[in-house]
Amino acid sequence: MNYKDIIKSMNNNEFKNVYLFYGREFYLIENVIKTCKKSLNESMIDFNLDILDGKELTLDQILSNAETLPFMDERKILIIKDFELLKGKKKNFSDSDESELIEYIEKVPSTTVIVFLVYGDVDKRKSLVKKINKVGIVNHCDKLSDMDLFKWVKNRFKQNEVYINDSEIMYFIEQEGYRDKNSEKTLSDLENEINKIASFVGKGNNVTKAIIDKLSQKKVENDIFKLIDEIGNKNSSHAMKIVTDMILEGESVLGIFAMVSKQFKLVMQARQLQNQGYSSKVIAEKLSTHPFVVTKALKQGRLFADEAVVDMLNFILESDFKIKNGLMKDNLAVEILVSKYCQ
Repeated sequence: MNYKDIIKSMNNNEFKNVYLFYGREFYLIENVIKTCKKSLNESMIDFNLDILDGKELTLDQILSNAETLPFMDERKILIIKDFELLKGKKKNFSDSDESELIEYIEKVPSTTVIVFLVYGDVDKRKSLVKKINKVGIVNHCDKLSDMDLFKWVKNRFKQNEVYINDSEIMYFIEQEGYRDKNSEKTLSDLENEINKIASFVGKGNNVTKAIIDKLSQKKVENDIFKLIDEIGNKNSSHAMKIVTDMILEGESVLGIFAMVSKQFKLVMQARQLQNQGYSSKVIAEKLSTHPFVVTKALKQGRLFADEAVVDMLNFILESDFKIKNGLMKDNLAVEILVSKYCQ
């Protein structure tokens, strides 16, 4: 049973007693929570929905929550996030606890639904995983197929009330590289890009290839490369112009900080591996990134000493905290970044 059919059955009020959803596509996993919430009486949801952290969970907590009868609704739903046993860990569970839980999975009350959510991989060798697969449903939340991805993107643009032709949708998907073998992009990343484009064009307007190019992640990444180069070359006016243009095109200061931080971390990793004698090709394989990106990172690394990179990363981290807590204006933070490190 694929993900789409599982969600469809849930929306039709057809539930199994036990589910396990796992994988790197967090958007799909989070959608399971939304689907579960929609199935319950909204006015009684506090009584009939429990969401627990599986990292600190004990057997008694699971059993007591699962055995609680629903209140003025058809079912009680227990959602357990990142349950340690499913990853092959036993922080709060003895062997006997694990055996008891495995036995319990077969006799979950008919009015209870237990949903295990794991953000990442599970240990498929575990008896618990095998038992859930036997009596319930196990689903790997991986990347969408080409057709499902097309429909999903089209629907997201529609929800944002902007117009986009099928050819532009295909172009957007190609530019984002979601389906690329080594791409780490998720649906959440695509949704952020769609929201950015929709915000830029405005409701009721058309999305064109030119706008996609103008706001594409590839262009943003290229702008970040240029920004770091200009800072490294102590050219504050050019660096500030790049930042200003990015903000005008819809990028947030926090987003810019996050991308600069990510690039500098890559610079440090690539330089460390190069110092250990690895070639650019091998470094690219070890870091699961494109050789061009590694070559660029190594070149940028020559513009900054390790101490300067660490200092800048600390500044970004501190500024991120101050902005989020209302202690500093975001525009001021980015101006300080450019002026401080272009001296």
